[in-house]
Order: sequence, then structure tokens, then C-alpha cells
Amino acid sequence: MENLQQPDEPKAPQTPSNPPPPPLAPAGQNPQVKKVIDALVDLKSKASLQLLAIQAGAIAVIAIVLALCYLIPLASAAKESGASDYSDYSDAGLASQLNSFKAFILLFSTMLGGGLKISGNGGGFGMSGEAHLALSLVSITAILAICIANYLVVRKLKRGVPAGGWKSAALNSGLHALVLALVFLIISLFGKLSMEAMEFVSATISPRYAGVFFTVLLTVFFSQFIATAPARSSAETPLMNGVREAITLVVAVLTVFAVVGVIIVLVNKSEDMPWSMTLMLLPLLGTLGAYLGALGFLGAVAPNISGAASTLENFTGDSIPTSAYRIWDFADGKGAWLIVLTVLLVVAVAIRVGIHRTRTSGINWQRVWQLPVVTLVLWMILAWLTSLSLGGKISAGELGNMNADVSFGITWYSVIFLAIGAAIVSVLAELLPLQVYRYFPALLGVLGGKAATERWISGQSQAPVATAPAAPAASVAPAPVTPTTTMPVTTTEPATTSFAAAPAASANTAPVSPVGPAPALQPASAASKTKAKAVGFGVLGLAVLVGLGIGAVTYLNSQRKPEAQVEQYLSLLADGKADKAGEMVDPGIDNASRVLLTDDAMAGAEQRLEVVDVKRESKDDSSATIRATYAINGEQHEKVFSVDRGDKEFGLLDTWELNEPLLVPVKISSGLVSDVTVGKEQVHLGEGESFFDETSSSYSGDYYVYPGIYNVTAPSTEYQETDVQQLRANHPDDLEAAVTLSTVATAKVDQLVLEKVRAFSTACVTAPTNLDEGCPYELQAKDLESFSVKKQAEQVALEGMDTFESSPVTFKYKQTDKEYIDYDEEEIERSFTGNIDWSTGQPVVTVTDSSWW
Repeated sequence: MENLQQPDEPKAPQTPSNPPPPPLAPAGQNPQVKKVIDALVDLKSKASLQLLAIQAGAIAVIAIVLALCYLIPLASAAKESGASDYSDYSDAGLASQLNSFKAFILLFSTMLGGGLKISGNGGGFGMSGEAHLALSLVSITAILAICIANYLVVRKLKRGVPAGGWKSAALNSGLHALVLALVFLIISLFGKLSMEAMEFVSATISPRYAGVFFTVLLTVFFSQFIATAPARSSAETPLMNGVREAITLVVAVLTVFAVVGVIIVLVNKSEDMPWSMTLMLLPLLGTLGAYLGALGFLGAVAPNISGAASTLENFTGDSIPTSAYRIWDFADGKGAWLIVLTVLLVVAVAIRVGIHRTRTSGINWQRVWQLPVVTLVLWMILAWLTSLSLGGKISAGELGNMNADVSFGITWYSVIFLAIGAAIVSVLAELLPLQVYRYFPALLGVLGGKAATERWISGQSQAPVATAPAAPAASVAPAPVTPTTTMPVTTTEPATTSFAAAPAASANTAPVSPVGPAPALQPASAASKTKAKAVGFGVLGLAVLVGLGIGAVTYLNSQRKPEAQVEQYLSLLADGKADKAGEMVDPGIDNASRVLLTDDAMAGAEQRLEVVDVKRESKDDSSATIRATYAINGEQHEKVFSVDRGDKEFGLLDTWELNEPLLVPVKISSGLVSDVTVGKEQVHLGEGESFFDETSSSYSGDYYVYPGIYNVTAPSTEYQETDVQQLRANHPDDLEAAVTLSTVATAKVDQLVLEKVRAFSTACVTAPTNLDEGCPYELQAKDLESFSVKKQAEQVALEGMDTFESSPVTFKYKQTDKEYIDYDEEEIERSFTGNIDWSTGQPVVTVTDSSWW
């Protein structure tokens, strides 16, 4: 009581003649300064130093564990991939520094500071530039872990509530937070990496020092203050209850959806991804839970690209998303089932919040608004903290300075949806506990806790009871009724919308709610329970039907996703169903060029494409880009398709339209035949052109085919055969696929030519045909006494398909003797050459000449 009178002491002197009070110490003249000095003195005590050491150790352990969650997979990936090309030329490459102490301190500080700062400069080829970027990556997991650990440490070691009340608690908490923030700021100064590449580019990476300082300062201050500050009063404080309820809701959302996110990531983990990479999920659990929580409450996460970063799309194509990501876009539409989880979470939290409120006779609207308001503030903070961003200033020679920023996070309207969800929780908290008690009372203890449930059933206040200073015994009003947790049984069911009046509270009790105190509770009768079960089963059945309908629509839409359209198109090509593929996507070319886009052409294909993978690269409300990978004979190729959204079928089902076919241009040539067969499709080639420096090609045609390997040949006759050629069509962007048919003569052509040569040889020793052009010169005379063929040609040699040369033919001849000259019989050997004309489809052999010797 003496302390309460100290402010009135200066007013005690009534006349100036009284002597002044004894002078106090200079610090004692200002109580605030004295409190600061006392706090500093207490900070040097053994107990405070011990507390500081344990606090620092707890924070360090948390940061070390989370830093290792990044360092281990990064070091493992660097070890597997080896040094980069640039690191071979650098004095200290980034890969070589991952195992250094500086890299560990860098990641350690990143977990506390929420990001990195990157500064670099370089030049080459007559240009130079600088870049100063900041990467924001706040670990909500680290913040929550530090707050919880520090709260528990302080509650365990702190020696009760400070004597000065909440002001002294704030002062001591602030001093502890300041000391720890400075300690970890000094540690973060050692986490700086430097890199150089080929003496042209240099860069430094360092933690965000301000982030380290303020993260440690604020988390330690608030957690220690909450642990040491005394309760202000014994009555319920609506705003503080709203804070408590909002924290309960936010933590529940983050926890539940973080667990769901981890399960989804592990289930969908690629076989090629090492398990060490999953460690990176731990520091991002809070962010993952916040993102999925926003989606579950029908919000969205979206990128925000501004400044010079908007030009990156020209270089990266569709790899940077530009549209909002909603719950039905998650997991190919299957994420819509998270809405059911959101509903269950809202109901469970509403019951728990309602149990921790003091039960009243009706809805107390004065304590409903605090939860959504505080939740709105908390989610605004979380949306800011969980935003992943990379931005800064870039200067590039003559281009000048450019600002660039790329961020990804929760959209602003998602925070509104989350606040609306909190309002629903707050209203349900006034209604659900009573109904659950009447029909399923055991659930209250499970969700709300046994002690809180007993107080709620008895109608006691849920506010903590503070020990009051000395007060007259009469001021303490006895409880009007003895609290009980038993549930009285009655033969008649009380009305659920009205309550019996409670006895009036005494003047010394806590302020009475405008709704009035709560009446005694009674469970529902058997008839009411039966009726409630019927209604409940009816609602459940209706919910199941609605859920099945939503699930069916979701499943059908998941099958109608844009990548499914591309996959269906490629599957048709893989199955050789070219006609259906053409109906799905019109080739858009003239009829003459599409003659090979048929089932018959693909039916005879040596190999058709095989679908390897179909992935969606980007998607917005009107279109999507899909990257497909297919293989031909084991060789993989990629093609990016664009798909446009069509009108909804029946107003519910998504439709997508693939607007570009997968066609490969080809050229088919033949020297002799105009009718060729591709697969099982016959094609008539047009007359081609030949030049002096090219192989003669009489027929050719330009067409389009679907990717694959096709057999191209021509019908065989008794005189010619065409070898089967393979036409390989891989990708539209490759060089034009071409094939030229090679036709060879059969043995029957050799026989026909040999017969023609022999007949011509006989004609050369028969008058008057011996005078024909092409016969040996010696036989082209009218004064020969005799001539004959001693030995006919035995074989011919074709040169291509158009010319030939025979083996030697032996002739005997004798000139007619003259008056003074007698001639002997002579022998000569001559070979014959000629042409073969195929214009009629049948060989026409003409012997044109004979050799000179």
C-alpha cells in the first residue's frame, strides 16, 4: 500500500516554510530511469545470464537444424553434378564453397533473417553492368519455433512475474531481445560468400542483416513478454480472447494444411529426386501451410512481375506463370477435395473456440467480431511474410538502371476470404457447442479439453482468476450454484431456443453479459435425438450426393485438363488412328498434301511415335501451353502445343481445343515409277525436275506425315524391282525428311537385252541390214563374199536402268577377191551398246552402236 501512496507525497507540504524532503539519489529522482538501471543490473545477474545463454542456445539449435535442411541437399546435389563449367575458371566457385563454414553461417543467418542479398558486377565484349538483388524467403517455421521455444524456456526459468508488472516485463523482454538480436547479427556478419568467374564477373552473397536483427528482436520480445506479463484482470477481456481465438484458428490452419502439403509432396515425389531434397520442406512448412490454407478458403496464390522482370518472358517463354493459382488448379483438379477439409476444420475450431468462451443464454454478438478482425490482421502479416520475392536494381551499360521484381504469394482477396472464414467460425462458436452437447457430448471434451468443457457446462467464466490484493471478506460473493459436470435427466425436452432465467449476479462479480448468464444444461430427449438423427442422416445423404456430384464434375474436369487433350491427340497418333486425329485437329493443309495423313499410311508404318510425357507449362483462364515428349525408335523429341479453352459443356464441364497439328513435311522422289506406296497408302508422284549436278529424278512429290518411320516402295513388275526405303519423320523443326526410291532391273531384262543384242548381231551379217548404223564398220559393205557370226554375246551389263553394254561378239567375214588381190577370211570381236526406254512401263531395247575394236 505504500507504493500506491508515493505519487501523492509531493502534495503533502502545505507551506513553503517546511523543510524539503531529504535529497534522493539522482537515479531515484526519475522512476523510469531507475527501472531501466535496475533492469540493466538484473541483466548482469547469474539467473539472467543463464536465461540468455539458454535462449541463445535454443535459437541457435533451431537455426542450425533448418540450415542443415538446405545445406545437406544442396551439397549432395553439387557433389553429384560436379563443378560447373564456370567454377573451373573461378578462384572460388559457388559449388566449392557449399561445404565451407561461411556457407553454413550464410544459411544459418538466412533462416533467421528471411533472405539473401546478392550484389555483382561484370563486363565483357565492350559492356559492363551491376546488379543488386534481394531474395526474400521468410521461414514461418523458424519464427514459430523460436517463439514457442523461447516461451517455454522463459516460463521454465524466469523467476515469476517482475515486481513492476507488465511494464517491467516489457522492459526486461526488450533488453533480452536486444542482446540476443545483437549477438546473432554479429554471427551473421561471417556468412558472406564471394565468387568470381573467368575474371569477368564477380558477385557476393550475404544474409539480410536487418532481417536477422529484427526477426530475433521481435520474436524474442513478444514471446518473452507473453510469458512474463501478468494478467490485467480476472474478468474476460474480449479483445484478448479474440487474439487467443485467432491464434488458435491460424495455427490450426497452418498445421493441418502443412501436413496435407507434406503428404502430397511425398506421394507425388519423382523417382529421380533424392530423398535429401525433401528436407527442404521443413523450413517451408509454415509457408506451405499458409498457401494451402488460402486455397482451402477459396483464395488464390499468384505471381507478381513488374519492372524489367516482365521482359523475362521473352527469354523464358511460358516457364514463368502469369495467372492466379486456385484450389481447382491444384493437383489436376483433385485439390477441390481440400474444401471438405476446410469445412471440417472450421467446424472443429468453432467447437473448440465456443467451449473456451463463457456460456451464455444466447448469442453474444459483442464477442463475435474480435476473432475475424484479429484474424484479418494476422493473415495480412502472414501474407506479407510468406511472399517469396526476388527484386532489386540492375544497371547494364548504355541501357541505364532498371528495377526488377518477381514475387509469389497469397493474393489480397484471399486474406478477405480467410477473415470471412474466421467470422463463420466465430458465429458457429456461439451455436455449435450447445448442439454438440445435446446430441454428442463426448465430442466436446475431445475438441475443447476436459477442464474447459467442465467450466463451460457449469456456466463458469473461462477467464483466468487473478489473486486480488487484500479486500474485505464481504466483497467476495459466493457462487450461486455449485459447479457440476453431471447432465441431469428430465422427462420433457427443454426448448433449444430459450433458456430459463438465471439468478441475478451480485454486485461484486464480473460484469454481466448483455445476453445474460447461462441456465443449467439438459441433454436432448430420446425422441429429439431420433429426430435429429433423421435430419442429420438426411443432411448427410444430401451432402454425400452433392459431394459425389462435385467429385464427378471434378473428376471429369481433371480428365478434360488441357494436357489431357494433347495426350489424347498423341495417343491417337501412337495407335495409328490418323483419321480420328485429323477430326480432332484439322491439319489445315490442301488435300494433295494430306494424302498420307490416313490410317492406311500409318498402318504400314515401321514405327509410330510413343508418348513419353505430357506436362503443362502454363495456364490461364483462356489458354494453356503444354510440353509433350514423344519417342521414335527410342529417340526423344519435344513439342510445345497451345491449347485454348472452349465453352463449358452443360455449363459445368471444361472443354479445351488443341489448335495445332503435329505434322512433319516430307519429300518423296523416284527415277522410274510414278506410283509409290507409303505404308499401305498408294501415292501418285508428279513429274520432277533434274539438273546437271543432281541425280536424275523423274517423279517427286511434297507431302505431310505424322511422326514415325514409314516404308516407301513401288509395285514390282517382271522387268523391275524397287528396293524398300525408310522415310524417317521425327519433328517439324528438323530438316525436311526426304527419300528417293531406287529401282533395279530384274534378270528378265538382262535376258531381253541379250536377245536383242544377238538378234542385232545376226542382222549385221544379213543383207541388207548389215548396212544399218550400229553394225561393225567392217561388215557395212556390199562387196563381201561372206560374213557370219562365229560366236554370239554371252552376257550384257546394264549401266543403271537406261544403258547397257554386251560382251564381245565374234564375226567372220571375207571380202570378194579382186583381179589382182585375193582376200583371206578374217575374224573380229565387237561389243554392242544401246539404250532401254521405260516410258511405256515396259523396257524397249535399242542397240545403237558397236565398239571400234
